[in-house]
Amino acid sequence: MGTPLRPFTPVSPGEILAEEIEARGWSQSDLAAVLGRPAQAINEIVVGKKAITPETAIALSQAMGTSAEYWLNLEASYRLDLLHARGGPPSGDVERRARLFSKVPLKELIRIGWIQADLSDLDQTEAAVCRFLEISSIEEEAKLPFAARKAEARAPHTPAQMAWVCQVRQVARAMKVQQYTRDGLAAAALNLGRLSTSEGETRRVASVLADLGVRFVVVPPLAGTKIDGATVWLDDESPVVAVSFRYDRLDWFWFTLMHELAHVASGDGRRQPLIDLSLVGADGGSEEVPPIEARANRTAAHWLVPEDAMKTFLRQTRPYFGRDAILRFAARLGVHPAIVVGQLQKRGEVPYTHHRSLLVKVRSAFGGV
Repeated sequence: MGTPLRPFTPVSPGEILAEEIEARGWSQSDLAAVLGRPAQAINEIVVGKKAITPETAIALSQAMGTSAEYWLNLEASYRLDLLHARGGPPSGDVERRARLFSKVPLKELIRIGWIQADLSDLDQTEAAVCRFLEISSIEEEAKLPFAARKAEARAPHTPAQMAWVCQVRQVARAMKVQQYTRDGLAAAALNLGRLSTSEGETRRVASVLADLGVRFVVVPPLAGTKIDGATVWLDDESPVVAVSFRYDRLDWFWFTLMHELAHVASGDGRRQPLIDLSLVGADGGSEEVPPIEARANRTAAHWLVPEDAMKTFLRQTRPYFGRDAILRFAARLGVHPAIVVGQLQKRGEVPYTHHRSLLVKVRSAFGGV
């Protein structure tokens, strides 16, 4: 069926009300007396100067033996007909803005400078969003298929998560690194944790990884993303590991970093960028972990604290993991004690509330991003 024809001149509810008044042999003043309203108010409705409100619709329904919805529908249809008679809304700006906001958290990205745009210029804003997502048209979907452990099974990735990974890729493209080899990364991984012992050593993470052919990117989290880190490949020979500093805690940083490096060493994410949510902390252990993530967890933990050394420490120290014991074990391994505390918490050996003083901050080593 085609679109229903509309009258060229919209019929106002007032015209219909005037007919109803006449059919009853009343005057406008009579109806005003029945409704307990001023006569001027009835006249303004009849001549179209005043809209029928819900309260008036109820009163008319009682006076005329109709329904309140009848009068409200007449009013709504009349207002819509007026818009159509005048050529409709001035533009499709609302629809365009809605499409842009469905692609990315646009206001937040403009505020933090990831996208340079002025919302009053929709052509310019749309072009900026397309450049950011690397698409030729706003009708396209960003070419970022994900495979990741998510907070909700089968939940789609959000525009904010997509935007975060797009920013990671853009930052990484500007970086120069040596040629990547898996053997080189695997050989160096067991010693990377030694960089955790001081802020000065931690600052060397980016340059050490660059020498191994891995781009290291820090991108702050967007609101509501819960992203800890990601593994992205610019091409088959160019891995990127990214962290968000959702938590400013040394154990969080090192486990997240090593988890992503474990993905790189296994070749994960070459075809589907991997993002990791809630890797560390009390919010990260309740959901089922996919095999690819469980493997990366085991590898990261082993690189930081070799499994045989951890088993010996657990056997000799249970059930009381005192501060001195943790400090001695960390010194023997050559890592910061926060890493040991994080491992004990992850294994359920100590509550997340214990040894908080050892869980020092680390963000300042990367410029406080």
